[in-house]
Amino acid sequence: MAAVRARAPDAPLDRVEAAMAVGEELASGGDELIGRCVAEARGAGCSWTEIGARMGVSKQAARQRFGQPASAAAAGLTLGGRLKPQDRLLACLEAAGREAAADGAGEIGTHHLLTGLFEEGVAAAILEKLGVRADAVRDTARALFPGAGQPAELSPPESAEARDAIRGAEALARRGGCGYVGTEHLLGVLALDPGSRARRVLLSLQVSIAAIKKELECYISPGRQRRRRRGKAAAGACSFCGKPGGTGLRLVAGPGVYICGECVGLCNEILAGDAAATVSDGGLGA
Repeated sequence: MAAVRARAPDAPLDRVEAAMAVGEELASGGDELIGRCVAEARGAGCSWTEIGARMGVSKQAARQRFGQPASAAAAGLTLGGRLKPQDRLLACLEAAGREAAADGAGEIGTHHLLTGLFEEGVAAAILEKLGVRADAVRDTARALFPGAGQPAELSPPESAEARDAIRGAEALARRGGCGYVGTEHLLGVLALDPGSRARRVLLSLQVSIAAIKKELECYISPGRQRRRRRGKAAAGACSFCGKPGGTGLRLVAGPGVYICGECVGLCNEILAGDAAATVSDGGLGA
């Protein structure tokens, strides 16, 4: 309730909406908590039969729910939510683990996730279309965030920022009505999070965040949902990205619509890019 009141301190109906969001986060976090303890039990040599007995389910049910695919386990990252990750995303997570190990990093960071996205999938195609190359991302990431240790064979654990990015990718997929979590959803979270290490790498390479957003539009924001949200967003939610207002997210109200500070910032980036392109074109024409 403290978390709900922090997000919606005034209106009771806003608290109902906030409670639904917090409930989903708690459910996702609960599965992750149990999954970590199951992983510890497996690491200690406990069988699936023993684990299932403690959980009150069969060994098959325990393994199906918490037996992580080899690729995700190797990367040290798990998707604890309700949507199934694509095999391509799992391969990218595994690649991120290898990148962190090669750097001698103590944790898998979002800059490792960004490099791992070049393994395969939609995200790799988008980045390459925009002229972003894996070696450039890797070199820039290492320059900005050098590893403190020697290269290792085993992947380190994930950072809190990386875990948040994985959960954010699932939330983005769910908002877009997708039945899976793909590389495009993870790219969207990494690029649009203003505080992430991945975004700092992209900005250092002078990659247009607005261009990434545009390329991702058809994958993470289905047209029918965008049309339905505009002008009909629930009170206290951004009409463009759907995020509820609350602590840390300012909403500006218009005639039947709302826009959050994050979307305002993205609009400014797009307009600035258009203005720069217009000036450049004018200069060439002269």
